[in-house]
Amino acid sequence: GGAASSPKIVRAAEPVCTALLSWGILGATISAPAALALVPIVAGVALASVSELSFTWLSFSGAMLSNLAFATRNILSRASMDRPKGKNMTPENLFGVLTVMSFLWALPCAILIEGPTALAKWSAATAVKPASYILQYTVSTGLYFYLYNEVAMLALNNVNPVTHAVANTLKRVVILLACVVFFKTPMTPLCIAGSTVAIVGSYLYSMAKGREKALAKAAAKKGAA
Repeated sequence: GGAASSPKIVRAAEPVCTALLSWGILGATISAPAALALVPIVAGVALASVSELSFTWLSFSGAMLSNLAFATRNILSRASMDRPKGKNMTPENLFGVLTVMSFLWALPCAILIEGPTALAKWSAATAVKPASYILQYTVSTGLYFYLYNEVAMLALNNVNPVTHAVANTLKRVVILLACVVFFKTPMTPLCIAGSTVAIVGSYLYSMAKGREKALAKAAAKKGAA
């Protein structure tokens, strides 16, 4: 695989993938100003995330597949929330159902791929740390990750998939800035420049979306008059 920078750069393009899939699956369009604002967001996050320039087709394909999977899940989830099937299918319950389905799908794959080496890896891990320690942090990490994704699903219920993808992408910059504040992690000039560009891009995107809403509201009033 490639260095970590290669997947990070490709993953930063998630809003673009989401915009294209939203158009292809839902027929949703995005205004030219909002689409142009995605460029500095993607470029800025890519610059802030990169540590070294490297590329392999394996890492590129994996990161792009991840983009497509996340974008498709969010678009179809939003479509399901707009037209809920069954009773009490709230965003929280929808995410719970998706999690159970994902577990049932992933379990056989995990057993098939990692099963033969699982016992040896567990023995090696417990030789370094007690089993109780490993289980405690595994369970707590899983709970935190589940809560994070459930909150993300609640957010998706209130915004369109492209805006959600923009927020998810900018999360990387927020984490970088939090590391600077709390852990005194040094920022390279490239990281500072990328973060600045991404923040400016997010401001331009929010302005474009605000203008879209204002025009839509004005058109609705005019039609009602």
